[in-house]
Amino acid sequence: MNRYKAQKFISELLKYDLKQGRKKGTWYKFHNHVYGVALMAEKIAEKLGLDGEKAYILGLMHDCGKIYEMYEKRFHGVIGYEMFKDKDSDIAKVSMTHSFYYNMLPRGKDFDRYFYGNVTDKEFVKKYVKNNKLDEYDKIIQLCDSLANCNGLVTINEREKEFSERYNFKMPSYIVKNSYKMKEEFDERLGCDLYCLFNEIDKSFMLKPGQDVK
Repeated sequence: MNRYKAQKFISELLKYDLKQGRKKGTWYKFHNHVYGVALMAEKIAEKLGLDGEKAYILGLMHDCGKIYEMYEKRFHGVIGYEMFKDKDSDIAKVSMTHSFYYNMLPRGKDFDRYFYGNVTDKEFVKKYVKNNKLDEYDKIIQLCDSLANCNGLVTINEREKEFSERYNFKMPSYIVKNSYKMKEEFDERLGCDLYCLFNEIDKSFMLKPGQDVK
């Protein structure tokens, strides 16, 4: 997978979603999130001397199963993994790992809500997370997933507020706690408040509400 192919894949997801009945003018919500994650991940990786291109692609593709989730009623991490396990192992892995900070699985209903009652997927995720350690790119995508939403790049607090408004319940405390913990770790590694990096990212990637494409 390269940058161009990843961008093309996202464009094809739009075509699929519209055919399935997605309301026109709402694609910006998904677009602004995945592109925000991708660009922020690229920036952080470059600052740390890692492969920015790889981080960008993983950021763009981390939710590749998300569009299918609402139609298949399966956890998007498993869908993304199955889509790419034989094509790109890094994308397959980040599809699975990005939802679980530090490879820590939530308990009870907080975990069950991912799976739509699918016990097979639930048990698969348990085994996969246990047997696959996070690498630097997994951690970066986990962090950046909490720094972008339908409004593009946002603080964790802003992400938490928008989440609560969208789903009509508060973001689970384990997500909020681990988001801030991971941010503190990367602030220290970067030697700055990573929110400052927002200013280094060209905001032209953004779609406005009501836009599906530029």
